[in-house]
Amino acid sequence: MMSRTLALRTAFPILFLTCFLASSALGQALTARIAGTVAEARIAPLMTALAARLPGADLSYVRLPSAQIATEAKRLNAPFDIAIFSSPDIAVSVANDGYVASDGTAAALADSQWRHEVFSFWSDPAVMVLRQNAFPDRMPRTRIELVRTLEQNSGRFSRRVGIVNIGIDDVSYLLASQDLIRTSLYWRLMQAFGAAQARIYDTPEDLLGAFRSGEVDVLYNVPLSVLSSGEAMPDGVQVVVPQDYVLGVPWTVLTPKGAANLNGARTVLHALYSPEIMPGLSAAGFRYPADIIRLDGLQRIELGPELMVYRDTIKRSKFLDLWFQMLVN
Repeated sequence: MMSRTLALRTAFPILFLTCFLASSALGQALTARIAGTVAEARIAPLMTALAARLPGADLSYVRLPSAQIATEAKRLNAPFDIAIFSSPDIAVSVANDGYVASDGTAAALADSQWRHEVFSFWSDPAVMVLRQNAFPDRMPRTRIELVRTLEQNSGRFSRRVGIVNIGIDDVSYLLASQDLIRTSLYWRLMQAFGAAQARIYDTPEDLLGAFRSGEVDVLYNVPLSVLSSGEAMPDGVQVVVPQDYVLGVPWTVLTPKGAANLNGARTVLHALYSPEIMPGLSAAGFRYPADIIRLDGLQRIELGPELMVYRDTIKRSKFLDLWFQMLVN
């Protein structure tokens, strides 16, 4: 009898400890802090969809610049559990430095991934946005057509071309460097922008605001997601998908090794690829409009160490110097 009582007394603490650990693990699995570069208002539909997909989950979101997300992801105790990057080169750089947790399940779910650490969830096409009445003869459909139109009509397009400062905006810098790799026309195009005294803006949102207000007529390398998530364009505007090639920028997600809620992060990461989340992604701007159904020339930017080439300090400095010479001088 005494041995049975002793066994029961021993079993109850073990059972309690087991239940406590299971409860703690479940609680951890339902907690995830997300950091990203997207405005809170824009990401709200996606957060709502994730909350519906994971009832009871404690989800939070904070908007931070890419550079800060990269720095914080390398901390021993990262202040977030999931990081969303609009510029994949920064995500690859963080992973390359050894600060990202691996996830084989997410690698199988994602359209593209690198080392089971960086995962793409959408490819963002870079498009041209043109005001139709600025092109009475023919709307340019390729880069060479745009170059020739600007070169032959520099007076008409003086101060009517808009572009984002690639020294400030990470995605614009990536697009510029990828253009340089893919086409020999790139510097000629920048020269044409310079001859037209192109207006330079800090962000794609600023660029689109200037377009909507009638300040400019020609926009180049605009991420489609920014167009899809903002206000509707005025009448007489055409979104042109370049026929020579379309750069597709992968939006990426990763989990820092120093995340406090790795289980919760993985649960949310896997949910991101479920069909139930698609409407939330679409409402957040990660969708292809009905009138843009053909992307035959889409060239998806591949995830990998090649993305870090133009992140080299010296190469970046030289690239930016030449870019500003072309546009400003």
